[in-house]
Amino acid sequence: MKLIDRYVVSSFLKNYLLSFLVLVGMYIVLDLIFNIDEFAEVKQKATGIEALFSFMYYIGDFYFYQMFLYFLHLSGMIAVIAASFTLIRMIRFNELSALLSAGVPLLRIALPLILAALFLNGLLWVDQELIIPNMIPKLVRTHDYGTEGDVHAFPIAAMRADDGAKLFAARYHPNTEKPPKMDFISVIEQDENFRPITHIRADSAIWDDQSKNWVLENGWIDRNLSPQSGQSVKSERIPVYQGKITPEEIMLYRSGNFVELLSTQRINELLQRPLSYGRGNLLRVKHTRGVTQMTINMIMLLLAISAVLTREPQQLKTSATRSIILTGALMTAAFASQELAGSPAPFAHFPGQWPALMAWLPIFIFGPLSVLLLDKVKT
Repeated sequence: MKLIDRYVVSSFLKNYLLSFLVLVGMYIVLDLIFNIDEFAEVKQKATGIEALFSFMYYIGDFYFYQMFLYFLHLSGMIAVIAASFTLIRMIRFNELSALLSAGVPLLRIALPLILAALFLNGLLWVDQELIIPNMIPKLVRTHDYGTEGDVHAFPIAAMRADDGAKLFAARYHPNTEKPPKMDFISVIEQDENFRPITHIRADSAIWDDQSKNWVLENGWIDRNLSPQSGQSVKSERIPVYQGKITPEEIMLYRSGNFVELLSTQRINELLQRPLSYGRGNLLRVKHTRGVTQMTINMIMLLLAISAVLTREPQQLKTSATRSIILTGALMTAAFASQELAGSPAPFAHFPGQWPALMAWLPIFIFGPLSVLLLDKVKT
């Protein structure tokens, strides 16, 4: 690596760290301002300075885990801002003029930025596939998760599992600090003709993450409910429910946004099941993450570099405006493509390929455009 390469990369990394702190910090401050009333609902047992430190710890504990999710959304823009500021600073202080006089092309100067951004894109994969899936209980917390009452519980009505069983629960408590719990559950297992054959009932069910079962309180199972069985109904105690309904499936049943926290491996496992809730969202997230998101981030970077990279310092304002317009257009197209990827396919011929096609549509449009604009840079 040449001296100029080390200089450009070191400047880019400093600006990358600064951009990360500024963007994520702004995200946290804005979220805190709009949700300060929910934080205020948390009851503090201490008073005075101790209560203040306890409240600050509560906020810090909440946003520490949310930062990994914020980075997932802002990773592309962080690299764009860092690269743009690196090049603008070099142009403003006439450093590019000296390099041009030495016969170094502008694109050669931008090459270390592109390679460094490509390497930093690996952080996105680590965050998405390794870190976030292992802290889901912390990420699904709401701002007022410390309140005494469980205001986020909801009923479950006729949720169907892969084996045909239907789950009913008076209240489901998606606890984050303790195992999920269901109150007054009722599970009806059916045959292939949708006729009930067994009925499981209990006062409550608590999820055991080690055995992957629901531990029942006062659990009973009624067998031989079908008239075709030719036997009388038999009731007996049952300690656990070993069905295929998990807290993960319940959260997918409740909200499609939960799938964004899962790893790609887990998404593929859910898609292989005969019945999986939020299948459209599973396909959308599968095809819009990973290589797709990294490619869009790199195209956004190339668009910004092609706009900012100029040998005329007096054109910096125009170049910066062009960069904002190009990257904004790509971000808008990427957002629209994600929404279309989660919608039903308008054509019945390729329903499985529709999410992938929509996810890659911005790449097909802006990828060639970024290469064309880079080729037109006057070096």
